[in-house]
Amino acid sequence: MEKLFDPFVLPFTVGFSFLVLWFVYKIVRWFISLRGDDMKLVITGLFSLKTLQALVETVNESLLHRKVFRNNSRLGYMHMSLAFGWFMLILIGNIESTYYSGNLFKPIYVSVFWRFFDPGPSFPQAMIQPGFAFWMDLFLLLVLSGLGFAILKRFRSRIMGMKRTMRHEPADRLALAALWMIFPARLVAESMTCGANGTGSFLTGSLGYLFSRFFDPSSSILPSWWIYSFLLGFFFVLLPFTRYAHIPSEPVLIFFRKYGVRLSPGSAGYTDLSLTACSSCGICINACQLAEAAPGRPVQSSYFVRSVRKNRVPDLQYECLICGRCEAACPVGLELMPMRQNTRPDLGIGSRATITGKLGRNGHPRRILYFAGCMTHLSPGIIRSMSSIFNQAGAIWEFYDADGQACCGRPLKLAGQVDAARNIRGKLENDFSKSGADLLVTSCPICYRIFNEEYNLPGIRVLHHSQYIRDLLEWNRIKVESSIQNAVYHSPCELGRGSGIESEPREIIKALYKADLTPDIEGLCCGGSLGGPGIDLATRRAVARGAVEELTHGDPDVLITACPLCKKTFSAISRIPVLDISEATAGQLIKPNALPERKKQQGNHHKQAVAVG
Repeated sequence: MEKLFDPFVLPFTVGFSFLVLWFVYKIVRWFISLRGDDMKLVITGLFSLKTLQALVETVNESLLHRKVFRNNSRLGYMHMSLAFGWFMLILIGNIESTYYSGNLFKPIYVSVFWRFFDPGPSFPQAMIQPGFAFWMDLFLLLVLSGLGFAILKRFRSRIMGMKRTMRHEPADRLALAALWMIFPARLVAESMTCGANGTGSFLTGSLGYLFSRFFDPSSSILPSWWIYSFLLGFFFVLLPFTRYAHIPSEPVLIFFRKYGVRLSPGSAGYTDLSLTACSSCGICINACQLAEAAPGRPVQSSYFVRSVRKNRVPDLQYECLICGRCEAACPVGLELMPMRQNTRPDLGIGSRATITGKLGRNGHPRRILYFAGCMTHLSPGIIRSMSSIFNQAGAIWEFYDADGQACCGRPLKLAGQVDAARNIRGKLENDFSKSGADLLVTSCPICYRIFNEEYNLPGIRVLHHSQYIRDLLEWNRIKVESSIQNAVYHSPCELGRGSGIESEPREIIKALYKADLTPDIEGLCCGGSLGGPGIDLATRRAVARGAVEELTHGDPDVLITACPLCKKTFSAISRIPVLDISEATAGQLIKPNALPERKKQQGNHHKQAVAVG
């Protein structure tokens, strides 16, 4: 064991030791900064099946990058070859050094620099023998191929399926340069050693033999290993201060998440872990529509996360559509939308918030409560359509916000008025409970999501009107005639990506139109989002225009959406008619001949016979 040392291992050893100390410190900080209930989740989950599940997910996502592969095979291969290839080099090196040295417990540098201490089997016999040298060469070649893709991504990103890459800061560029040189340096060091000793497999042996034909590699062995050791140590020292901190952090995030920990304002530890686990890969930039509508403005989540991680005031935090496309694309699975919301200040003016709402005459309970939402009142055609649908279905229904004064609280929350939003929530929860309704239908996807995710409404089922209409059609409570037109469906961010409601609107469109020409694309943001008050009108229109152009590429006759805000935004720039799915349904209702004549509706929004419970 005494001979298994050379001074060149010191740079690596110092850098690796620093990295380990930093990582241990961070794990302790992340854990003790969790909320009390999150701590319990981690402790109880540690000794459960969840640990094994987290381990499997770590292999799938941190090493094999399965999610990236599914979306972009070239990027997936690049990430996999670098991560998995490097991991296998470490693993095989450790097995080989343990096997030949006979020491299970040894300094880590022995495994990393084993080829220096043991040049391996003779060349060229080792080329055709799948021993340690062969497998080490194979995985080194895998890493080098991934490195080639990484360089291509940096300078020719479109070849890799990315419109643009992230602009990195000086420390990140320095670390990236070191990372790019590490594996070529390893190849040269091992090849010099193999060339001087007549050893090595198909990669290092062949290159070493080539070196020996032109000069004596012996004098270059130590300098090349010094360079390799220095690059490793330098990279490890830089890692905690750069985007590469995600390499050890992402597995921890996966384990915590598997144990049930989620992002919340009171969990500083998990927030810091999430920020550190962001790899700044730029995939979210590729998914962001603002990257096309406002090129050159660093508003995407990669830039936002980096800004918060470095304790800078994120000046552009309000220049985000909060559409969730970046969150859906993020290979790490970061909760990017809650992260943005949590960094927006609470302006503390909740005492000024007022809301009104009507329950029905003399507090008489209703079966269905209809909540149009703020944005729906800007598109009264949707309200008229829902009134027709309720009535034809024979529904007992109450229009809660008929005067247009009620709000779910989301716009206030996005604007930083958290107390005001909380007060609204309390008022609405109380009113909804007193209404006697067991079904709450809303036309606004934002309201739907907020009512489902944040409100406490025991005994009340919440449906978006697309779900309600689909149920009416399925149960034959309403009938529609099919149009000969072709339609295209736009999936609103909060409804599709945010709430997972994709099939219901398409089932309605299938019943209403000749064909659904919806392109196979991730749900596009309309640009009218309430979540980005800092985005100017010109940029919003550019986002909307790009979305409409992509949606109408197949020359449909009508554009259907299921969000009042999206309808209003698209209507201003679309060359074809834009309808909400309720308007499309109401326009093609077949009047039931068998039903007795209804009594004339009292008031603008009053009710009728029994409906869907």
